[in-house]
Amino acid sequence: MIFPKAKKIAKELDWYKTKDGVFGLYKDYFFNVGDGSLLSNPQYKYVSATTDTLTEEQKLQIKTELETNKKLLKFSNFEIGDNSVFVQFFENLTFTKLKTVYTLFDFLVDLFKKVGISEQNKCHNCDSKDSVKYYELNDNGVLLCSPCFRQIENSYYEVERERISEEKNYLTGFLGSLVFSIPGIIVWVLIAVYLERLASAMAMVIAFLGLKGYDYFKGRHGKMTKYIIVFSNIISILIANATTVIALLVNEGLTINQSIQEFQTNQAVKDIFNQNTMISFILAFFIWIWLLFLLKDKKMTVKLADKF
Repeated sequence: MIFPKAKKIAKELDWYKTKDGVFGLYKDYFFNVGDGSLLSNPQYKYVSATTDTLTEEQKLQIKTELETNKKLLKFSNFEIGDNSVFVQFFENLTFTKLKTVYTLFDFLVDLFKKVGISEQNKCHNCDSKDSVKYYELNDNGVLLCSPCFRQIENSYYEVERERISEEKNYLTGFLGSLVFSIPGIIVWVLIAVYLERLASAMAMVIAFLGLKGYDYFKGRHGKMTKYIIVFSNIISILIANATTVIALLVNEGLTINQSIQEFQTNQAVKDIFNQNTMISFILAFFIWIWLLFLLKDKKMTVKLADKF
């Protein structure tokens, strides 16, 4: 999702867009601008500047200048990579102003010139200026020449083909998700029975375990993956709550058969199960939202970028 400030920057500078951000040239230096995930805490806006491969001396100079001018530039955090500078603006109570972003642009452009970083209106892979176009590379904006684009596209095709050949199927992933959820279910029951604490918060842990189990068993990654993981979470939560109720009844002195019968016939027991299950679903709901709407596909992609 592209937020209003990023949209306005893209319109003013005639930039391009990805799914979650915008990118393009500003005074011949290359920037990506966007916002953090809706679930990120705190919320933030980011500016990522593409550079040449930085020397240790250049990294130190950039670090010193950013630390010295942090208050003036009003940013919250920064990271310096081998060929990029990433800056965050936390947005707890106030939103980042357009003027603040442009001030950072100008500061970085001047700083890059000062430390000897060349302009980035060229292929970011080989530095060629021939047949260069804007591309979307794994949700990030880049400039590539035609030969480099074809090279990356072919390499991604091979990686994707190898990944698909290693993957099994949806059923295998589903079973893996359930198997990895078992430790979470066991801890859930132990907390409820022996510590006498409501263990519904374990629903969030089970959701993450299910995701790890799906990947570990090499379940197929496709359109149905997210829904299968959520479905396995629902089953695991139901099993955990049912097992907890039965274990509590056994702890009170009933046999397992008597406990199962009470679970099936006693309305008060059913009400406890329904109440705890509802709380569990509410807690797991936030993980499911992340899975269904915010979790990005592992597939690597490179394609021509769309103009904003």
